[in-house]
Amino acid sequence: MTSHKFNLRFKFITGLVLFALALGLCITIIIYFHFNSIMKSEISQRSKLILAMSDAVQDYVKTELRPEMFKTLPKGRFVLKAMSSSYISNQIMARLNIEDTFRYHYRRVSQKPRNPDSKANTFEAGLIRIFNKNKKLKLWENDAKVGNRPYHLVARPVTYTDSCMQCHGDPDDAPRELIDLYGDTNGFHHLAGEVGGVVVAGFPIDMIKTPVMNVTLNYLGLYLLGIMLFAWLISLFFDRLVMKNLHGLTRIFKTQFSGDQEQSIIHNLSQKDEIEGLIEGVAELAICLSGARNELEDYALNLEKKVEERTLRLHTEAEKHLWEVQLFVSLLSNFSSSQNARQLICDVVERVGKRFDADQVVYHCLVSSEEHYAWKEDQTIVRLEKKIQDLLWKDEVLFENLNLYIPVKAPESHWGILCISWISLPKTQNFDLVFLSALGHQLAILIENIQAFSNMQFQNDMLQSIIEGISDPLLLIDNNCHIILANKGSKHILANTGRRNQEKKLKTFLCQGSSPRTDCDILDWITEKEIPINKEIKTPDNRCFAVDLYPLSRQEHLDLKIVVYARDITLEKQMIEKMQQTERLSAIGKMVAGIAHEINNPLGVIQCYTDLVKDAIDDSDTQNDIDVISKHTRTVQKIIQNLLNLSRPQKIITGKCSINTVVTNTLEVFKTQGASKNISISSNLEDRLPDIKCDATILEQILTNLWLNAFDSLDEQDGKIHISTHLSQNKQIILCIEDNGPGIPENIISHIFDPFYTTKEVGKGTGLGLSVIYGFINELGGDIEVQSDDTTRFYISFPCAGY
Repeated sequence: MTSHKFNLRFKFITGLVLFALALGLCITIIIYFHFNSIMKSEISQRSKLILAMSDAVQDYVKTELRPEMFKTLPKGRFVLKAMSSSYISNQIMARLNIEDTFRYHYRRVSQKPRNPDSKANTFEAGLIRIFNKNKKLKLWENDAKVGNRPYHLVARPVTYTDSCMQCHGDPDDAPRELIDLYGDTNGFHHLAGEVGGVVVAGFPIDMIKTPVMNVTLNYLGLYLLGIMLFAWLISLFFDRLVMKNLHGLTRIFKTQFSGDQEQSIIHNLSQKDEIEGLIEGVAELAICLSGARNELEDYALNLEKKVEERTLRLHTEAEKHLWEVQLFVSLLSNFSSSQNARQLICDVVERVGKRFDADQVVYHCLVSSEEHYAWKEDQTIVRLEKKIQDLLWKDEVLFENLNLYIPVKAPESHWGILCISWISLPKTQNFDLVFLSALGHQLAILIENIQAFSNMQFQNDMLQSIIEGISDPLLLIDNNCHIILANKGSKHILANTGRRNQEKKLKTFLCQGSSPRTDCDILDWITEKEIPINKEIKTPDNRCFAVDLYPLSRQEHLDLKIVVYARDITLEKQMIEKMQQTERLSAIGKMVAGIAHEINNPLGVIQCYTDLVKDAIDDSDTQNDIDVISKHTRTVQKIIQNLLNLSRPQKIITGKCSINTVVTNTLEVFKTQGASKNISISSNLEDRLPDIKCDATILEQILTNLWLNAFDSLDEQDGKIHISTHLSQNKQIILCIEDNGPGIPENIISHIFDPFYTTKEVGKGTGLGLSVIYGFINELGGDIEVQSDDTTRFYISFPCAGY
């Protein structure tokens, strides 16, 4: 038995050790490549750090030390050891190098260096050619040999910049001390942007391989030691758990089976390997058990008859209670189809009456009223007595005078009494009090649920009505701008088709004005802070919206929900701008009224005396000078008159005219002036337009001011002016004058209608032309707008005379 035990254990332990060795080999290979990758990454980072240190030294010399030395030293002086970035970086990096086994490699070289030690070797010259060939390449990294030793190297190009040209460009521009030290041949005649050298840094590859190999061998040794310990422990556990149980099984066979056949099986078990003997012994034992089974089958025949009798009795009881289950199922199906509590109760009393074969079923509501719901409404309903009503507060069912009273109650609510009545009780009726109590409890739960559902439906309908009643856009979205709910007013900012298009349109709307570094400032802010935020948004079609975002409280791990409310404030802003413009005109008008009166009187005296002096003098030159004085005096008087027109209450402008006729007449006048300045003028006038409420003289003055402004803004080459008229949908005549001038900057477009505001040179404009036009248009009941992008367009709307 001992040899067989040894053989089984030896097979098991040997197989386990071989598997562990294979696994250990795989792990060792993985560890080797893993550590090799880590060390290679470490060497790469160290090499890049050497380059970064060198770059930092050079940058400090170029930006701080060298400019400071130029300020301190006399003009033309150059101290190599304090001002040369190449010299300083080479000295620092040479002193930084530590004398050890893994000394790093650092060289800053060029093609024609002043210092022979900095001359590029064949490998470094090849790197310079690579960087010159590919200007976009900023860093080179690979393995290469330095001498006979392999290194992992990192290189970057040395590109000459404008600041380098003093010392590396024309020798005549270089400091005298640099020429005296190195001569005027090497290190000069370079161009800005040229790659003249490289900086190479790296560490020996032995720095990776040696530690990685040592660590891997150490791990492998520890693993082999662990395998030996593991094999010894498994051997102990195998003896304890397997062999001990096999011995126990053998003892059971010997003590429990005393027949000749069983003893033969036990003897075979001891002659073979444990597992093989056990398998063969079990097979022979199965034959023995088969015989015993045949004996048991005879006994089982009698047992089957007893089981059939018991099954029949249970089936009879199951059929007896089946109708109870069907009743509960029908109650649940009624709940899903009922619209309210009344319909639910009416369906329940009908089903209960049919199930119990009753003559009447009545539900008495005892909560807020004493309503009742009867199965057969043509019968007289008797009011419940006080003791019956008290059943609602007790947990019991009462049967009295052929009436069965069931309290309809739940743990937290009491609703009423369900009364089932018979004229004569059926003989087959057998009441289960537990079932009846459960029926009342289930009915109470159904009533409670349908009441809650009805209230929730009512609140949902009311909330939906409120949301749809808001004319402004109102939406519920998540933090990814997916639309959950949107009212009809949201169509003002969303696309008309497709939920995906609407969500894209909404995100574009909310994210207008976001910084280029983020996808959407406002969504990122509210997702991070979860606090309300408001923002004013201007759409590409010049509509303005006041947008408020309200984050809802998070529920468990659900995504953030955000309420978006957008209010169109375009008309408000336009009204405010017009009010501000009117206030400015009013304030300036009050100011200039007094000034105009004070200046007008002396101008009248000057004009009078100018005429007197002109009549008294015969000298032609003097008279010409007096004419100049008189001309400019009349110009000043005209300006003063315009100021008075702005400050005085406007007279009601009456009259009407054909806008196309007036425009055509002014076109003929200004086409000649335009031709002289090489400015082309075109028109597109809609036919059969109605007359406008404006005097022809006033319209001519408006057109003249706009024409002159357009001429002043255009160059004398390729200038274009286009004028058009058409009838708008709101029955107003629209006049548009467009020119291809430089346009009006956005920061001054809101001030162009202010009095005295002008961008023209001194003496070429008073700044009153557009102010006068603005006053005329307002008095006429029209409107004026200006748009400026690639072209400048003035839109003036006039009311029609027939409306």
